[in-house]
Amino acid sequence: MSTRMAARARLHNNSIMSDKKLGKPHGRHSAPPRGEHAAPKDERKSKAPKPSAAPRPVRSPRTIEIVPAILRATWEGIQEDWAKVSKTSDHIQIDITDGVFAGDGTFRELRQFKKLPRSEKIELHMMVHTPDNFVDDIIDLNPARCVWHVESFEGATSIAFVYDAVRSKAQTELGLAINPGSPDNWLTDNVGLIDYALFMGYNPGWAGQPIDPVVYRKIGAFHALYPELPIAVDGHVSKETVEPYVKAGANILCANTAIFGEGDPVENSKQLELLAQSAAAHEEI
Repeated sequence: MSTRMAARARLHNNSIMSDKKLGKPHGRHSAPPRGEHAAPKDERKSKAPKPSAAPRPVRSPRTIEIVPAILRATWEGIQEDWAKVSKTSDHIQIDITDGVFAGDGTFRELRQFKKLPRSEKIELHMMVHTPDNFVDDIIDLNPARCVWHVESFEGATSIAFVYDAVRSKAQTELGLAINPGSPDNWLTDNVGLIDYALFMGYNPGWAGQPIDPVVYRKIGAFHALYPELPIAVDGHVSKETVEPYVKAGANILCANTAIFGEGDPVENSKQLELLAQSAAAHEEI
């Protein structure tokens, strides 16, 4: 992924260029100049064979990324999971919950994350009820990506204030997450502020919940409106849900249990990526 997703600059420029006007045909159907004679009727050119119908075009496979998601309550737990995937993953999501907006509360000393090897891969998922309280720490950390929940801004500091503050001093790509039950316009009304969108497969806070199937519709509708804006998904990403998530429009899939639950996390990530790439490769226009 680029350091600043170019899709944000093109969010409201989806109109198609008008066709170029064609000039009138010249040649055999125009009258011959005075003093010249038309070719005899029997000297007719044979008709060119009718070209066969072109094959249906196939869209180039989209870039798909599997992002390991760490949900641990302690610094030691975060270090343990980080060490398992930091060498092979492009980005690693660290889930931050405060026990109010979501979950039971995780380790929240963000500046300490700079001690992690390859800390430039950090992606923060902020599930907190006071987004503005974390702005200074996020600027100091300067993670690769950071996403807040649109619901966490209800009755709090405006989204624009927080996002503008981070952008002014950090090179972080900023996303906005939305829960399955929230109105779609809560996200689309703020799409000009973000580099990517994140859809939750269930309400945030605890891993392993059953998926809310409405998420597929929400992703598909958003992708139809903003086809070039990257779409992340978090919540019940598994071997069974990768294909429908990708077909709906997601290209960044954040997984916790499917990666860290059983087996080798690196191998689990590879298997999810193969399934996702296969789903993307079979998409048709």
